Amino acid sequence: MAAFSFQMMSMGRFLGRMCRYICVMFSKKSKKNLNPGASSNTRALRALLAEAISRNATVGIVRLGYSGQDPLAQGRLIAWEDENIVIEQLQVIGRDVQLSKDTRVEAFIKYKDTTLVFEAKIVAKAEVSKLNDQQIVESLRISEPQLLRKGDRRSAFRSSVTASGDEIPVKMWFLDRVEEGPIDHAPNRMYAQVYYTDLISARRSEYIIERDEDGQELRDIDWGEVIQEAKLDQPHAIGRLVDLTANGLGILMYGVMKMQLDRFERIAVQFELDGDSIDLVIEVRHGMDLRGSTCKLGSLIVHPSISNMHAPQRRLLETVAMRVQREQLKHRRSA
Repeated sequence: MAAFSFQMMSMGRFLGRMCRYICVMFSKKSKKNLNPGASSNTRALRALLAEAISRNATVGIVRLGYSGQDPLAQGRLIAWEDENIVIEQLQVIGRDVQLSKDTRVEAFIKYKDTTLVFEAKIVAKAEVSKLNDQQIVESLRISEPQLLRKGDRRSAFRSSVTASGDEIPVKMWFLDRVEEGPIDHAPNRMYAQVYYTDLISARRSEYIIERDEDGQELRDIDWGEVIQEAKLDQPHAIGRLVDLTANGLGILMYGVMKMQLDRFERIAVQFELDGDSIDLVIEVRHGMDLRGSTCKLGSLIVHPSISNMHAPQRRLLETVAMRVQREQLKHRRSA
């Protein structure tokens, strides 16, 4: 009887040790497979994507593996439903983009200073969807986002123009700089320096962009008139173009520091491209100080509006960007 009891106790201890071993191994495996940081990061990115969709943010799409080669097709995000994302019919500067069903694509979304990148495939085409309460648009569907992550959209559609060796000078006039009271300085004064920069003369006694009696900017702004009024004999700053897309410019500004630029302020710019003079209004998005009292400015084009896909300025920028990309890719292949 005693021997039987001893065997039972030994068996019990053995089973107990086995249970503890299994529990420890399961715990280790669970900790190994569960990555709270990654899960939390994914949830945050999905929440940001959902917010971007609710705001009808712009999405750029290119065939998977062709980033930097194909032009970036663009449309507005409409909805996230039935495990699909509905987007406005894609266009590349005024022309529809023909992507067949089941084509694998890569999507780029810039929202709240974050670039979201994910992969998907075309699920359905030629639908009709409500963009908002007033507007009905042609749309298509892409599948649930895969490999959602933070990324860099520049490589997909921005083309450097510095490799050609020909500098493209840019003249700039600031539009949003206002100070109360009389202006006690003489405008258009010229400094005896290599790079002309006079941000003091950029300040005005009243807004150059017309506002209503409540101080709110008018919805229908005559940008052509604004540009003509802003363009004094001497620019407020000068620089050179370093990269471009149909939607934004990278400009090296001379004699200007990042701290002197206000985010979202607007600047009228003028430069020549392929023999044509181009007038645009850009919006400051970010800056980076470089050596020699220069600043690399990243900007978004606000005039012509992105909704005006047929604007000749945007067409020309897209044409030049695609040509530069082709030349660069050709050079890489031959190297």
